[in-house]
Amino acid sequence: MAVHVAILDRSWQGWTAVGVAALLTVACTVLLVVAVRRRRRHRHPAGLLAVTGGLLCLTLAAATGLLGVGVATGYVSDWRGIATVGATAVGDAPDALAAGQPADPPTPTTATAGRTWDVTVPSHSRGVPDSDTYLYVPPGYSQDTGARYPVLYMLHGSPGTGADWFTAAHLDQVLDGLIDAGTIPPVVVVSPDLDLDATDEPVDMPAPGALRETFLVSDVVPWADTHLRTVPDQPHRVVGGISAGGLGSLLVGLRHQSTFAGVVSLMPYLVPEAPALHASDSALAANEPLEVIGRTTYSERLPVFIGIPSGDDVTEGHRIADALTQQGLPVQVRDYVGEHDWATAQAMAPDAITWIVDQVGWTAPGGSTPAPTATAG
Repeated sequence: MAVHVAILDRSWQGWTAVGVAALLTVACTVLLVVAVRRRRRHRHPAGLLAVTGGLLCLTLAAATGLLGVGVATGYVSDWRGIATVGATAVGDAPDALAAGQPADPPTPTTATAGRTWDVTVPSHSRGVPDSDTYLYVPPGYSQDTGARYPVLYMLHGSPGTGADWFTAAHLDQVLDGLIDAGTIPPVVVVSPDLDLDATDEPVDMPAPGALRETFLVSDVVPWADTHLRTVPDQPHRVVGGISAGGLGSLLVGLRHQSTFAGVVSLMPYLVPEAPALHASDSALAANEPLEVIGRTTYSERLPVFIGIPSGDDVTEGHRIADALTQQGLPVQVRDYVGEHDWATAQAMAPDAITWIVDQVGWTAPGGSTPAPTATAG
C-alpha cells in the first residue's frame, strides 16, 4: 500500500521564474535590435554591441530553457530549489568543521520541522574532492540534545549534487511528514556530493580513477558519527540513492554489509555507464549488479527496496529484484507510473523509507532495535 505525504506544491514558483526569465530574454532581444538599428542609422559601428548583446540574450535564452526543463522534470520547482542550485553552482562550500565540533543546524529545529543545510566533508580518498554535503536533522534535534538517531545515507544521480534530494525530491518535507504522523521515528540524512560526471557511478574506479565508494564508507560515515548525534553502528545505517546513486547504493550495500543494514535502490540499471569501468572487463563485471549479487556472501540480513518507473526498461529493475530474492534477501519491488526523474523519486521516497525503516527495525532515538519484521513481497 502506497504511503502518502502531503508536499506543498510550489511549482508555480518555478514556472513564475521561467516566465520572468522568458520575458527578460524577449526584452533583451528587443532592446538589442533597437540599439543596433539606432547605431546603424547614425552610421556608428554596431559590431561590438551586437556581439556582446547577442551573447547576453543567448545566455538568457539558454538559462530559460534549462530552468524550464528543471521545473518540468521536478529538479527545481520553487524559489528554494532555484536559489540552492545557483548557490551550489557558483558559491563556495562551507569551511570544514574542527575535529569533534558538532554539526548543528544554523537555525534550530522545532517540534514539527527539521532543518537542512550544507557542510564540507573532507576527503582522504583518491580522486575525490572535499564534498559539499547536505544534512537533514529531524524535528526536536536541537531541543533533545541527548538523543541519538539512525542515519539514511542518500546518493544523488549523475550528474547531480548533494542538494538534489532536498531541492528536487523535497526529502526534508517527506521526512517531516512521516515523522509527524508517527510512521517512522526521527532520522538523520547525509547526502554527499559525489562529484559525478554525466556518465559516472559512485563506486571505486580502477587506478588512477576516483574512489567514491571508499569515500562514502571510510570518510563520510566516520565524519557523520563524529559530528552528528548518530547511533554509530551498522543496524542504524541505511544507504539509498536514485539512478546512478540507486545502482551505487545497491553495490555499496552488498559490499559493505557490516556498515549498512539496508538498501533503497531507486531506478537502478544493469550495466554501469562509467567509461573507466568499460575499459576493463574485470572492473565492469565487478560493478554489474547481477554479477555482484551472484557472488556475494550474505553474512547479514540485508533488506532491499527497489523502485521502478514506467519510463524505464522495467525488466532491468525486476531482474535485479529477482536475483536478490533468489539469494534469500527480503526484497520489496514497486512499480510507479512516471519517468526517470526527480518527480517520480519524490513519489517513491515515502514508500521506500517507510518500508526500509520497518525492515531494519528502527525505533525511537537511542531505543533498542527489535527483531526484524517478516519479509515483504
